[in-house]
Amino acid sequence: MRAIVWQPDGKLEEVADWPAPAPADDEVLVRVRAAGICSTDLHMVSGRLDFAKPPWVLGHEIAGTVERVGTRVSGWQAGDRVVVDPVVGCGRCRSCQSGRKYLCPAGGELGTTIGSGGYGAYVAAKPGNLYRLPEALTFEEGAMMEPLNCTLGAIDRARNVAGARVAVFGAGPAGQLFAQLARVYGAASVTLFDKREEPLALGLRLGADEAVDIRQGSPSRYGAASVFDVAVEASGSVEAVRSCLELVAPGGTIVLYGLNGAEAPSIPSDRIVAKDLGVVTCISAPLLWDRGIRLAESGRINVGAIVTDRVPFGAGAAFLNELAGGKRSVIKAILTEKEDGER
Repeated sequence: MRAIVWQPDGKLEEVADWPAPAPADDEVLVRVRAAGICSTDLHMVSGRLDFAKPPWVLGHEIAGTVERVGTRVSGWQAGDRVVVDPVVGCGRCRSCQSGRKYLCPAGGELGTTIGSGGYGAYVAAKPGNLYRLPEALTFEEGAMMEPLNCTLGAIDRARNVAGARVAVFGAGPAGQLFAQLARVYGAASVTLFDKREEPLALGLRLGADEAVDIRQGSPSRYGAASVFDVAVEASGSVEAVRSCLELVAPGGTIVLYGLNGAEAPSIPSDRIVAKDLGVVTCISAPLLWDRGIRLAESGRINVGAIVTDRVPFGAGAAFLNELAGGKRSVIKAILTEKEDGER
């Protein structure tokens, strides 16, 4: 199959004859129609995150169509439009049986730690990892269901979002989703922090009450008094973690979402204890996929507006190399299959 392969020299290259996944009798072969480019992928390429070694086919944000079903699979047929949950578990351990397969010691994530990911023409998945993509949503929007699932899982764990003053640090794809989800969960106000004009403007269009350009001054200019009930770190920035701790009110909640790859601790635990803060995280929410898809289908969460760049797979390698090399900046990019089916 054709695939965009992360090579040992650190570059991404399109390969025409990369081995296609061979699904087992109890698996489904999915033809990838859209794959999201996640900052995790770029951080792996740059060496900031050490999840897998090249040569490797990245991509864990996947939507497509069923190409073939195994002999022991029922309920799916060729042509079905699907979203792929990339998290794989054994199904037998305590984590899997408690609904937390992302903690399975024998598991992993397609495109990140195990298996061939969405930068290839096909992926193999268990039927339980597939969700029907409504006709109202495009494949590009379907690929956004994975980041929506993770951010939904995080906000769902935060306490007392209803009526809360919410701060979101980072106006990238995750931050845009968090800002919208905070509104869905009943936040009284949402303030978005970033240092880029375009994402901040997008956040305002999508419902944030205030957008703060941190280039114009430190977030601490809000004053020494803590002003937010919930503070979300969605940028992977150590400085943003500190800002969350500074600006969250006593008894409030901090949502830690972004990864930064730094080995040095970035959380002063004394401040968390002294302010009696709740701290929540989320890397996957296996039980919330249907809820996220319904929120997108209903229009309560606008995932399509977050996608600023739609890149044909054939141009994907060059585009990814530019992103990884810092030569291009986007809010959210999706690799897409052309209408004629060519990649």
